[in-house]
Amino acid sequence: MKMIDAHAHLCHNPQGMDAIVESGVFEQIWLMDLSGIGSLGPYELATQEEVLETVKRYPGFFLAFGFVDLDHAKPEDILRLRDRGFVGLKPYKQLLPYSAPQYFPLYECAQACGMPILFHTGLIAQGQPYAGKATHAYGPENMRPIHLAAIAEAFPNLQIIAGHQGWPYMEEMEHNLYFYKNITGDISGYLRSVPRLNEILDRRAHDGTDRFFNHKLHFATDEFYGTPASNARALRLASFWESYFEFVGSLYYRWGLPEEQEKFFRGNALELRHSFQNKA
Repeated sequence: MKMIDAHAHLCHNPQGMDAIVESGVFEQIWLMDLSGIGSLGPYELATQEEVLETVKRYPGFFLAFGFVDLDHAKPEDILRLRDRGFVGLKPYKQLLPYSAPQYFPLYECAQACGMPILFHTGLIAQGQPYAGKATHAYGPENMRPIHLAAIAEAFPNLQIIAGHQGWPYMEEMEHNLYFYKNITGDISGYLRSVPRLNEILDRRAHDGTDRFFNHKLHFATDEFYGTPASNARALRLASFWESYFEFVGSLYYRWGLPEEQEKFFRGNALELRHSFQNKA
């Protein structure tokens, strides 16, 4: 089964993208633009133009979520991102909690435009150190999963994706999946807590739908495509999760049934994609 990688990034001057597209592993990859945050660990980030050029070069294979600076952006900036070809939004390291009312006009605009928002939740990669002025937040406090609950309540038609399942604030993320039908999550970075995931996938939501948690989670790698090492890691991650569902899920858990696996690897992302593409 081909997979949809619902949370990935792109390196500057990306290499080896033809091989990824032709690998037969992925049906689609959603690229999160981080061009507005400066450095991020060892990676040289792709520019906004490089992200959009990659989308254009491989029609239908890549979708792009545009970086939005919650502290300085205006609703018209979101409209510009949409008009340039971004289908969703990706904030990161803002100065206030995600649920700060100052950000609500941006969420309102995203909801009206049908643009989902993928919020980073949980631990962060170290970025630029303090240099006399706080230009961004430090640490994960402002990006804890619990802040997404207020956004989901205020904007029930805004599609919210919680990146990384909020690790290590997993109880907060489970609360979100349980109660809010417009919150889903991706499992990138979740290798730290695979044993717990066994039970989470089998849990029934109480969000006004008839869904289990495996209906609300997306396969994702969080890889920075464009270097040989990153490309290879993404393929290994896909192989790991495929084996995990086959040799653990299919033997012992409801979510290992073929039709349930399909939701995790691509079906949930297709459902989400259908909702925002119809709105466009």
